Amino acid sequence: MQRSTLIGLKVGLLALLLFIGMLGMSTNSPATEWLKEAFLGISFAFAFGLGAPEALAYILATIVFIAVFCVGYFVGKKASGKFDS
Repeated sequence: MQRSTLIGLKVGLLALLLFIGMLGMSTNSPATEWLKEAFLGISFAFAFGLGAPEALAYILATIVFIAVFCVGYFVGKKASGKFDS
């Protein structure tokens, strides 16, 4: 595995954890519940704010989490690409 790919995966995971932390800290729940709180908060925003059906809101929340990881991955891969030989 190339070094830039590994660094991209680490940056993507870090971006996802920071995103979950930012959303989870706003609730009065333990850190073990932050993932659930972040996911349900985003799905609630889609369902209540946009009027999306419940199933679609969950799918859109999943897409948001995947997009945050992918953006972090590509940023990390591009930033560390110059270190590969």
